[in-house]
Amino acid sequence: MRKRWKLAILSMSITALLAGCSGGQTSGSEGKKQTEAPQAPVKLIVYTYSSSLTDAEFQQYFVEPVQRKYPHISFTLINRNGDENTPEKLMATGTYPDILLVSNIYIGMFNQLGMNMDLSEMVQKTKMNVSKFDPGAMDAIRQFGTKSQLFAIPFSMNYGMTAYNKDIFDQFGVSYPKDKMTWNEMLDLGKKLTRKEKGISYIGIDPGPVDQMKEQYSLPYVDEKQEKPVINTDGYQKLFSLLKQFYEVPGYIGDKAKFDYGRNAFVKDRNLAMLPTWGNGVLGTLEETAQQGVQLNWDLVTQPVFADRPDYGRPANMPVFMVFPKSPNKDAAFRVIETLVSDEVQTALNKKGRLTVLNDENIKKQFASELKSFQGKNVQAVFKLKQAPGTVLTDYDVELKKIVQEAAKDMAQNGKDVNTALREAQDKAVKKMAELKSK
Repeated sequence: MRKRWKLAILSMSITALLAGCSGGQTSGSEGKKQTEAPQAPVKLIVYTYSSSLTDAEFQQYFVEPVQRKYPHISFTLINRNGDENTPEKLMATGTYPDILLVSNIYIGMFNQLGMNMDLSEMVQKTKMNVSKFDPGAMDAIRQFGTKSQLFAIPFSMNYGMTAYNKDIFDQFGVSYPKDKMTWNEMLDLGKKLTRKEKGISYIGIDPGPVDQMKEQYSLPYVDEKQEKPVINTDGYQKLFSLLKQFYEVPGYIGDKAKFDYGRNAFVKDRNLAMLPTWGNGVLGTLEETAQQGVQLNWDLVTQPVFADRPDYGRPANMPVFMVFPKSPNKDAAFRVIETLVSDEVQTALNKKGRLTVLNDENIKKQFASELKSFQGKNVQAVFKLKQAPGTVLTDYDVELKKIVQEAAKDMAQNGKDVNTALREAQDKAVKKMAELKSK
């Protein structure tokens, strides 16, 4: 789930408008409307962390729907960008957000930092019907805390897909990929497209971050009792052996040992033929490109599957809302959350390509129907695979993920063999767990 965001502290200050809504009853004879007193302006700070939301999407999917209902509420947006605007730095400087919009896998981390609160009381107070949400989404959230606790509300569902550049396939006379192709089939297809032509280095397929592949294969970082890492195991052996085959395709490793290409190579540089990815991570860039009139001849198929799990794509993954416990505007923050998970807003978001988190088939059928970039595309590929079973998320995962990522990088850039990479990663993970347990 690795998306690096450009530093943006955008003041979405929107002039507070008078509520102007009808206040008392209207006299039938006079037809006059009484108006409510204007509500005091409220500015909420929203902090995003690995939420895959661009600034334009924040304005369109977040600010505008809320402003229509609550014109007195405005926003300041703070995006995490690498080592800038980290949660720890925000806490140290006393920059306290009201709403946090983060990937669900980081709920535990924010709980540890004291930046999150149990929302169950607010859910009861407002009578929010949480049974309307996707069951997989709620299961992923309820991993944190007791059965009676709820530390987040889902915003939209993420989804796996493989975007491919039809022009590159046409240029080299290679057949397009198909739905439900395995990782090995995609690898073979990519080999045919990885080459240098007229000074341009084409990459057949970027398999993406190792942690996303391990999530699809439902591999945990630690054992069930959370006593030791389980990185040097058969599951990781299979995963790393597959990944090494991608890295060893002649021409795959680029200048300065580059081994990760991503959406810029696909959308802007256009030298990447296939990109397995989270849809939310590439959606905004694709749509902005289409709206600018830039032609990109692309389509999509399903996320590549593992041969021994042919029906499973990626696990439940989504940006979620959390409320900062020290926020002086908790009620206003939760009203914003209520608005953004309403049927009306979720339907609009779903049409714009943000897959609804509501368990409503009628809404889902309208997915991406208003996106210029998705017109005529194989949109149903998004729904053809089941969610991969999730693993129990632990307090150690964030740090152990870094170790696994570093092992894959060492294998790609330095040619380290699988056994050595995993053995060293296991040793580092053991030390890191001991360090974390001692705190």
